[in-house]
Amino acid sequence: MGKPKKNRTGNRAGNAISRLFSGRSVNTLWRKHGGYLFYVFVLALLYIGFHYNMAQTVRRVRQVEREVKNLRAEYKMLDSKLMQMNKQSTITRLLKERNITTIAAPQTPPKRIGSKQ
Repeated sequence: MGKPKKNRTGNRAGNAISRLFSGRSVNTLWRKHGGYLFYVFVLALLYIGFHYNMAQTVRRVRQVEREVKNLRAEYKMLDSKLMQMNKQSTITRLLKERNITTIAAPQTPPKRIGSKQ
């Protein structure tokens, strides 16, 4: 009959591997698609850079949120202390504790100053 057929797939794979290691296919690939590969590389670098900056920004935002929460609590505490100290009863008690007798509470209520309508 005829000659037996040769296995051509093994030969093609061997040629592809030899071309890959010889550098011819990489050189050809770079010549054909160099601009596109460079574009993809630049996009990958931009993606990595943006992700890094976003992670830093998220960390800073969380830190500022914690600081604002602490400052808000401190403000409320100091505000309530100040409101308590501004009461007339607290002021007279503090004056008595410090033995300051020259300042006394007014005996008459304040008079309203304004234009008559």
